[in-house]
Amino acid sequence: MDTYQRFLSLALLILMIALAACSTPEQGLQDRVDKAMNEDFEYSEFSNEGFSIKYPMWPAAEGDVELSVSRGYCSFAVNTEKIPADQWHDMMIDAVDKQEGRIIDSDQEEGYVKYSMPYQNFTMISENRIYECKGNSNAVTVTCIEQAYDNADGLRNTIFSSARCEGKEITGTKAQSAGNAPQKEETSYETYNDMDFSVEYPDWENLKDNSSHAVGVSAGICSVVIDKHNALPGDIYKGYRESVESDSSKDLIDSSSGKDAYFMTYDMPYEDMTIISEAKILYCNYQTYVTQVLCVDSLITDKYESIREKVMQSSECAREYDVPTPKKVEEARKEVEENDPEAIEDVKDEIVKTHAGDEFGIDEEAVVYFINSNDFFTRIMKDFPKANIVIEDSDNGRELDLRVIIDDEGKITLVEDGSFSDADVTLKVPLRDALNIFGNAQNINPMTLIGFAANVQTEPSSIKNEVIQKVLKGEYS
Repeated sequence: MDTYQRFLSLALLILMIALAACSTPEQGLQDRVDKAMNEDFEYSEFSNEGFSIKYPMWPAAEGDVELSVSRGYCSFAVNTEKIPADQWHDMMIDAVDKQEGRIIDSDQEEGYVKYSMPYQNFTMISENRIYECKGNSNAVTVTCIEQAYDNADGLRNTIFSSARCEGKEITGTKAQSAGNAPQKEETSYETYNDMDFSVEYPDWENLKDNSSHAVGVSAGICSVVIDKHNALPGDIYKGYRESVESDSSKDLIDSSSGKDAYFMTYDMPYEDMTIISEAKILYCNYQTYVTQVLCVDSLITDKYESIREKVMQSSECAREYDVPTPKKVEEARKEVEENDPEAIEDVKDEIVKTHAGDEFGIDEEAVVYFINSNDFFTRIMKDFPKANIVIEDSDNGRELDLRVIIDDEGKITLVEDGSFSDADVTLKVPLRDALNIFGNAQNINPMTLIGFAANVQTEPSSIKNEVIQKVLKGEYS
């Protein structure tokens, strides 16, 4: 639920709680309210990520907020979001207007909103203060029916004057230093490093479902997501673009490609808001890294613009990696034919007995030559004399089945259509991964193998882990 919707829910919750002990106005209501409000009660302290404030020890009330308590005629609630206080202030104003309430007083700089709202035969008066602390905005709400409002002055003063950020008094929306100057909350950054690839990202909370991302953090208004793919950057870019263009709810704003990267910006709806996503697709470590910054368009401030710019600019590779395009594979093949014509002829005439790979963009002859020339990879392959390779093209609902014979030195001696019923191993590889792996056959080494193997499945399934463990132990070196 977004902040705007949570605020509406909070407002409605308070109305229901405050009236739970009442039916309709009648003779003696004011006396009962005065008696209830003058009864003694104690305070406790709410604290969350550096922010603290006193609150009355009243019965708890349910709600999608951090804390909510009620005494029947008055209620207290705290709601915490990662959103600037001034923007939350404006969203409160909008929420009250949409609920046909009346703004009595407000001050954006002070993070203060006071409003009244009719409910059945009652009038509710709500005072709200928003306090920023360590990247969070904490909205503190005290709501009473009109008959209890005057008697709640002491309650409100005790609560609002007790607000602290890391022990420092808060005046306005921000904590004050010893010199009584506003405490500036700088954005701190972490660095994601993966061999030659690196990117700086803000030290925000992790996304709830973060298992599929290398990095996934959010501050509510903006999120940063970093993904790693064992595929060529052009294929990833094409996939992202097709996903946007095939979805009528998304709009492609801009896309471009440079020498080392692809860029794309698009928008998409999220409840009653619009999310702007900016992506940078970069090839590094023979892998493709996608850095995305997604922000709520209407809530972006200069602060978040600078964060987005810093993240995108910091996404970089320490050295240049050649993308194995068909043209470059062909150039490499020609170089081999010039330098070692007999070897490539042997592959062509004696080993490769299929050209089915042409339809998939795979040059089997070049792949076999580079694999047979890779000492590290042949040490692995010699453990599996008979292998099946299944290239899965899920986008087009097809697959390429090849059977491979490998000699005692780990070199491929036969590639042909079909599959062995008694294979030592079956490798199932998505086409996107296969194009990247085979295009970099000469670059497979202990460092790159694990990345290349990310989406490769083996039958038996245990073989993949066994090979990786041997690589990590240096048994193939």
